[in-house]
Amino acid sequence: MPDNLIVPPPPSLYETGRRSARPDLSRPVLVQVAIIVGAFVVGGLAAGLAAATLWTPPTGMVLEDKWYRGLISLDPPTIGQNIDQGVFAATAWFSVCAIVLGLLVGIAAAVWLHRSELVTLAAVTVGGAIGGGLMLLVTSLLSPEDPNGLAKGAADGTVLQDSFQLASPWLVLLVPGSAMLALMVIFLMWAPHEDADSAHLPHS
Repeated sequence: MPDNLIVPPPPSLYETGRRSARPDLSRPVLVQVAIIVGAFVVGGLAAGLAAATLWTPPTGMVLEDKWYRGLISLDPPTIGQNIDQGVFAATAWFSVCAIVLGLLVGIAAAVWLHRSELVTLAAVTVGGAIGGGLMLLVTSLLSPEDPNGLAKGAADGTVLQDSFQLASPWLVLLVPGSAMLALMVIFLMWAPHEDADSAHLPHS
């Protein structure tokens, strides 16, 4: 063999094994987070629209610069039966839509986007909070104006609709709360099956 022929040494088996044992998972994880947060954004807008559409705003009349919910006659002043009950109905529809949104996205994330459980949990928490905030924003934008402010200066007998009001703004947390509940239940249901499957695998 000629002296000037130099054969490069083979790559270290240790370095090759180390590189293959640590694959780059950053891109799939980021995609997973983007899908979950995007689902909550779209779902929050849709759920807010649904809550505002399903809710029927109560009406009332203006009497001496004040608005009275359920007032249907001024001569004599008569209060009619108010089926919608204002805040109660708005809170109920908002809660139902928020829970449905959280459960749907939470189940989907647990079934199809469980590459990393901790990342899924964090994305569901942050995305759910964003989705709940968007629901509140949409219902506020689609709500009639506050009739108590419009009643000042309005003529007696003017019919005004009530605004969309919630019993508590913390109801936005129903979205991430229900999503995390669905996530935990599915993870706990799958964990025993995964342990049983690994126990039946042959050991080398």
